[in-house]
Amino acid sequence: MSTNKLNLLEYLQSQRSRRNFLQSCVMGMAGLMLPKSLVGNPSAKFYKDSGDHLLGRVTRTGQMLFKQPDAESKALVKLSMDDLLRITGRRINENESSPNRVWYQISGKGFVHSRYIQPVDNHENKTNTRIPENGCLGEITVPFVDAFRQMDKNSPLIYRLYYASTYWVVGREEDGLGIVWYKLLDDRHYNHFYVPAVSLRLVPASELFPISPKVPREEKRIEVDLGAQTMKAYEDDNVVYMAQISSGVRTREGGFSTPTGYYRTTRKRPCRHMAYPSDETYTGFDLPGVPWVSYFTSNGVAFHGAYWHNDFGVPHSHGCINLTPEAAKWVYLWTTPAVPPKEYIYSDNHGTRVIIY
Repeated sequence: MSTNKLNLLEYLQSQRSRRNFLQSCVMGMAGLMLPKSLVGNPSAKFYKDSGDHLLGRVTRTGQMLFKQPDAESKALVKLSMDDLLRITGRRINENESSPNRVWYQISGKGFVHSRYIQPVDNHENKTNTRIPENGCLGEITVPFVDAFRQMDKNSPLIYRLYYASTYWVVGREEDGLGIVWYKLLDDRHYNHFYVPAVSLRLVPASELFPISPKVPREEKRIEVDLGAQTMKAYEDDNVVYMAQISSGVRTREGGFSTPTGYYRTTRKRPCRHMAYPSDETYTGFDLPGVPWVSYFTSNGVAFHGAYWHNDFGVPHSHGCINLTPEAAKWVYLWTTPAVPPKEYIYSDNHGTRVIIY
């Protein structure tokens, strides 16, 4: 085994050896504790040259780090879910058969395909805040943070919450040590859990103003091309926004194909706990804090952000249209109905037209 490979394995093994310690901490900001050669400075958000985020979170165990940006090159080490990696570059593999050909260079040590690497920030927030009587929206700004039943890291661990996921904040409390916690609504079970306040930013009302509100409702439309895995937003006949999507996965058994046809965005939520039970055929999921949800069917198919993969351009969903959190937020703010900042669920029968083909 070469020295470089040995060093890399040592780095990642060291990273994993800290996992139990991290899970016992109040905060899940593991990036602050990983070897500098892999993680770098967690406070920096972007690289000036490539625009990539500094940190990448592994969203699925089993991803491989390769010597080159090619799955046929030498495999160096298997990565685990929630490993944090320092992204030092980006490469396009022109020979990649997948629509997603982006690979990330990790600390100059090797390459990993971008499909299950979530670009993340690691930003702590001020806690001298006030929560409105009816609550407000919050967004996770660290790679991950553990949520507990009570304001105590020794109380039951409920979920691990991830970067760019969103939640309705209903309270601000301090524990006996003076640590500030936010009380979050679990809108699936309609109970509550707590996270340290430094891990979550309160989204200001000014950030939730509608986009292009003066454009007449009937001049706005979204067209989704399932074959190309793209969406385009139109104002009259002008494309004002375009993004890659991940639609429903088609399988031999039928799968979860995204429905085609004509719809309207009639119900919206800035955050939603989505879940689907496992059965003998399909893998289920339990995803708290799905951000920027714009429903367009009565049975729950929607545009929404996805923090569990980074493989846009490739089908991945159970029928919904996955977007990056940034793109989903744009759709949420541009489409009608416009959701008042004080609301976490809102509906109107006169939404923006959606055409899926």
